[in-house]
Amino acid sequence: MEYNAPFFGLHEVYFLVLKEEKGERFALEMMQRVMERTLGKSYTFSGFKKGDAHSFARAVQARDEAVGLKVELEATDSKIVYRFLTDPFPNLKGQVDAEKLDATFMRFKVEFLLGKGWSYHTAKHLWNGDKFTEHVIEKK
Repeated sequence: MEYNAPFFGLHEVYFLVLKEEKGERFALEMMQRVMERTLGKSYTFSGFKKGDAHSFARAVQARDEAVGLKVELEATDSKIVYRFLTDPFPNLKGQVDAEKLDATFMRFKVEFLLGKGWSYHTAKHLWNGDKFTEHVIEKK
């Protein structure tokens, strides 16, 4: 599947409108709430095992590819390297800090799919000129 520009474009537009009307903090909070509701439903299916790094990698890769994102995931029992080869929100570059935007969906994915015993950090980012965005997720 090709990158789903209309799907991601809608998120970009509502973020920018909310930022203009209510400020960046409000826009980020609303985007996070929307992501939690939409992503939560998309990850509720049989066969997924919460807290399992390998299950996380399979589920996230399948869902991301379903909306046209090219991603790579490498998982061990205690670490996941999650690379975005496609920028889901290219039109927001320069409009918001990359890590704040990514947190609107990454915190939720990590906590909802893996649990509070996991954390992540961003090692590389497309917006900084890197070849991909890389989030490293590790057991605490």
